[in-house]
Amino acid sequence: MSASIIPAMQRLIAILEAENSALEEARIPDALALLPDKQSASRMLEHEVAVANDRKKDLCPCCPDDEEDTAQQEPPAFPYRDLLEQMTELGNRNGELLQRAITAQKRVIELLTSTPAATLPHNYGNQGTYAPVSERQALFTSRA
Repeated sequence: MSASIIPAMQRLIAILEAENSALEEARIPDALALLPDKQSASRMLEHEVAVANDRKKDLCPCCPDDEEDTAQQEPPAFPYRDLLEQMTELGNRNGELLQRAITAQKRVIELLTSTPAATLPHNYGNQGTYAPVSERQALFTSRA
């Protein structure tokens, strides 16, 4: 793997942390503002991984494909394991927070666009309590 993968992973982790913080605090516009940066960081990480994989193939064209040999070798992501685990956890949490924000936004839209139920108006009397529905004039009529 390439040493340039680490800064790419760190950049994506920082963006995910900032986005998760914004989503946890319901700062949707701040989270949306991070979307282009997150997409760019994801593309950069993908590019760095592809370059590293190509470089590995170029350096070792005759590497054995035998399972016994590969089982004894150190996993290729070993130096990046902590960053990878952190990025995975943040990505999972990000998905949960995004789903929660989408659900909340849908509910707000439903509330704003739905018509109120057709019920009898609530009449408030001059004493600040409900007054029976009658022909007398109520102090305040709520249509909510």
